Amino acid sequence: MKKLKISMLGAGSGFVMSVANELITHNIFNGSEFVLQDVSAKRLRAAEEVVSGILKSNKKIKISLKATTDRKKALDGCDYVITSCEMDRYANWVKDLRIPAKHGAHQVKGENGGPGGMIHAMRNICMFREILADMEKICPDAWLMNFTNPMSILCTYFKNYSPIKALGFCHQVHGSFGVIAEQLGMQPGELEVVSGGINHLNWLFDIRKKGTRESCMQEFLDKVRESKYWKKRFDVVPPQMFTLETLNAFNMYPIGYDDHIIEYLPFFWEESEWKEHKYESLADDYEKLAARKTHTLEMQRLLGKEYAKPPFPVNPDHPYYAENPCQVIVALETNTPTYFDAINIVNHGAISNLPSDAIVDVPGIAVGGQVRSIYVGELPIGPMEICRRQITLHEMISKAAHDGDDNLAVQALCLDPYVRSLSQARNIWADFRKEYKDCLTTFK
Repeated sequence: MKKLKISMLGAGSGFVMSVANELITHNIFNGSEFVLQDVSAKRLRAAEEVVSGILKSNKKIKISLKATTDRKKALDGCDYVITSCEMDRYANWVKDLRIPAKHGAHQVKGENGGPGGMIHAMRNICMFREILADMEKICPDAWLMNFTNPMSILCTYFKNYSPIKALGFCHQVHGSFGVIAEQLGMQPGELEVVSGGINHLNWLFDIRKKGTRESCMQEFLDKVRESKYWKKRFDVVPPQMFTLETLNAFNMYPIGYDDHIIEYLPFFWEESEWKEHKYESLADDYEKLAARKTHTLEMQRLLGKEYAKPPFPVNPDHPYYAENPCQVIVALETNTPTYFDAINIVNHGAISNLPSDAIVDVPGIAVGGQVRSIYVGELPIGPMEICRRQITLHEMISKAAHDGDDNLAVQALCLDPYVRSLSQARNIWADFRKEYKDCLTTFK
């Protein structure tokens, strides 16, 4: 069997532990090489220490481990490239929220949607231009398996501007439904969902209990509307009051926690109402994290020391909560048809009333050397329009970043639901351009 080379760019992120834990669960990875790459030698050392311990815990599956700060060395001869990379994550996220707020566009979070999500995407597109260029020269046949946000916009950029085969991975649907099952008194994996939409805003088409043929959608929705977890805020429990608000307004359950959903849907609460619902901009939290000059892997080590342990999931190491890239690799390498309840790929009719070439977050099946979308149905007009508007913005943002087009960037801001005027859009963009001039390498 072929000895694979798998490289992870941005190995200092917390995802590296999940990937390492998956590598030692299947014989196909025996004899393979796992390369960790990060621009920070400090983060790289921390990742290497943790991953080395994980790989050595399985005596039967032998995987060689290497670490380097040189991206081209990491990519040389690579079969699969896993990306989870970001420059100055928390420090930039503070500015992503505060610059639009200065001009009247207030966001709780700005990682994927709104003005904050737009500039976040543009910085990361400029970063990925270099990664893709290297892959096209060094390992053109490798798969790119991305964790970096904003997932939908980056995958749109990959689709439009590179021949590299790319997939987007996010645990939002799979992971959050494990937690949701636990909050409703069930086990993770007991509920099987069919959903579709854009990343971090999926809509629930159907839900069933494992091993049964009957839909339990109404039972599920009744339990959600009765549960205390959807009615008020709790410490260290993902908030879902906004989720319930969206369900009641659109009669369709939006999968994903509030702080992501609210990135796309500003129209329920004015900024002046946030305090009433115990919501606030995350800028102050990001500023504190930035001041610590730490990173995700170190933050995860601190859990249980400085931070209260969340009640859900009860067991974060439960097999249900594993990430999917390694399972996709196994499916592609062995040609074993494998179902995934959510993956970011081209629509190809999976959601029939969204553009066929759009990047959507839908169920997929790995078979025949590809990951193919699975048909889920037609979205009602409200959820459809929310997704369609975002898909249009994702196309505009990726093109603006690729072309270095200031005018198209302003147009995208004008169409964003958080922005209310042309002057507001122009002022936000002018400040973004000034603040991030060194990151926006495609703009002159």
